[in-house]
Amino acid sequence: MTSSERVALALTLCLALSPSRLAFAQQQGPTAQQFETARTLYKEGKELRAQGDLRGALEKLQAAHALGNTPVTGIELARTYGMVGQIVEAREGCLYIARMPVAPDETDKSADARAEAARLADELKPRIATLAVRVDGLAPGESAHVTIDGVAVPDAAATEPLKVNPGPHGVSARAGEGAAAREVRGVTEVKEGEAGALTLSMPPPRAPVPAPPPAPPPAPPVVHPPHGSSPLVKVGFATAIAGAAIGSLAGLTAMTKKGQLDGECNQTTKLCDAYNGGASDLDTARTWATVANVAFAVGGAGAALGIIGLLTKGDEKARAEPEASVSPWIGAGAAGVHGRF
Repeated sequence: MTSSERVALALTLCLALSPSRLAFAQQQGPTAQQFETARTLYKEGKELRAQGDLRGALEKLQAAHALGNTPVTGIELARTYGMVGQIVEAREGCLYIARMPVAPDETDKSADARAEAARLADELKPRIATLAVRVDGLAPGESAHVTIDGVAVPDAAATEPLKVNPGPHGVSARAGEGAAAREVRGVTEVKEGEAGALTLSMPPPRAPVPAPPPAPPPAPPVVHPPHGSSPLVKVGFATAIAGAAIGSLAGLTAMTKKGQLDGECNQTTKLCDAYNGGASDLDTARTWATVANVAFAVGGAGAALGIIGLLTKGDEKARAEPEASVSPWIGAGAAGVHGRF
């Protein structure tokens, strides 16, 4: 660094640390506008207090003291705190006035306010109540977070008697964190200058929620058999086919025998020659004719049954049963059908 640079740095430091700049950096007091506003609010607050509106007066005087911050505004604010029962705040306001530095141009009114604040602080002290909170049901090494009237109490002081205003107080205690947190609430009332106590019983810790059992594997899909036709369709039409087949065979046999009878029987008298076997052929023809009629009737009934089956749906039970079947049979001088249903 050159000599000229050193001189410039020294001059800069001197200007930065000059008394004028130090005074400018200090916190300035209320401005004229703030003082004028404080005077107006101070006057309105005293008027409301004289009318009995203590809450309205308290708001005005709080605003006036925040702007003016003088012993005069402070003492009137402390008096109003005491009137509404906030004894702790009233005494703290008096003690704050005693800690305020004395201004060079302080008036006699401010000096009287300081003296009044000291006297009022001594008068308010025995009126402050005390409340001790005890929390039962805590696990070993567990602490409770105590709140009085919505204001959290430091954990280190939660078990100590606390200075409070006389009147009712809502107290809560909380232990644990997250889902395992427990909380208990209570209300108590203490009178001026008295020591009260409140015991809260913390509920026991919640039992851990067991993990849900694993979900069972999905069931295999149910495969339903295809919706087939009704068994009546198969049985009916099988019977119709068998009846038609048997009837046709029986009718053909009957017609064959009838042709033989034309040669064996007397065409004039229509009498058959028993010696030549005409009577036997006549009986056979009649039998086969009867079989044909019966077979055709059974076939017709089967066809009707099949049509009914087409118009209706078979249920699951019917579809699950063994499939029905029909088979015709023909024997010597007789015919019929075998069926499974």
